[in-house]
Amino acid sequence: MHAHQDPDSSGPSYGQAARSDDAIDLYKRAKAAGMRGFVIKQHLDSTAGYAYYMRKLYPDLEFFGGMGSNLTTGQKVNPWAIIHMTEVKGGWGRIVWMPSWDSENASHRVRNYMSTLAPLRTKYYAQPFVSVATCGGQLFWASFPKPCASGGELLPEVKAAIEIIATRKTRDSNGDLILATGHNSPEEDLMMIKEAVKAGVKHIIITHPLLDVVDMTDAQIKEAVGVGPEIYAEFTSQFGNPDAKPEVVKHYVSGIRAAGVEHAFVSSDTGQLGSQFQPDALANCAKTLRNNGFTDHELDLLLKINPAKILGIPPPR
Repeated sequence: MHAHQDPDSSGPSYGQAARSDDAIDLYKRAKAAGMRGFVIKQHLDSTAGYAYYMRKLYPDLEFFGGMGSNLTTGQKVNPWAIIHMTEVKGGWGRIVWMPSWDSENASHRVRNYMSTLAPLRTKYYAQPFVSVATCGGQLFWASFPKPCASGGELLPEVKAAIEIIATRKTRDSNGDLILATGHNSPEEDLMMIKEAVKAGVKHIIITHPLLDVVDMTDAQIKEAVGVGPEIYAEFTSQFGNPDAKPEVVKHYVSGIRAAGVEHAFVSSDTGQLGSQFQPDALANCAKTLRNNGFTDHELDLLLKINPAKILGIPPPR
């Protein structure tokens, strides 16, 4: 559900790590591992077209794509770009990630963002990030790390984007769009989740809530998945690394239990040069969870059943 891969960018404008494999390489590894398919994840470009070509080349696996909402799609969250993705042939672009690499929250939390990345952006944009909310007409994180005292409000273009996610179907395959919360704060995530449930979004992903850039507590995760019936917290594969510290494993096990296995899934979030290949990362996560008391049925929910439900495809037999 979160597989980074080439072709992707790696350079000073974003500082992304080079990728260890491309979609064709990953197909071969996924097929050998007995996987059903994967989502082609990128922060900066739509991958709907990649998914179309991969399905045409390799019809024995299921490929999906999506799009990010970073400065590469404009200074603001771009509802028109979402509409465009729904009209790409095949209709396999399904996930809309809210601002991630360029989120206002990330600009404060990511080390050296304001000193290294922001100056490159301010040549072209008034603000070096993409906001999702406002605090009384000011930037939501104007007083970072102090959150907005009034609670804040989503920006109009974010509400418009969520309305499109709720109401548009994709071309040809007639699929539903999926909202993923991106690299935003727990406060911003909760606002988007509530708005999405109100608008009728079918499936919602809380993007890696335990990573530092989001940093949700177990109580916040439990609150977020409780807003509606089809909300899923994503737990990425750091806890399955062979050298993962016991406190990291404990943190992730606790987070998954807080969400409940019916409202959670495990993804790799790998593909960076030097990281575990995506199928291996998932297998190590399964091994770690089994060693920490998770049953086979719970692993099926986290790795097979819930991802299928989110993507709107039949569950595995």
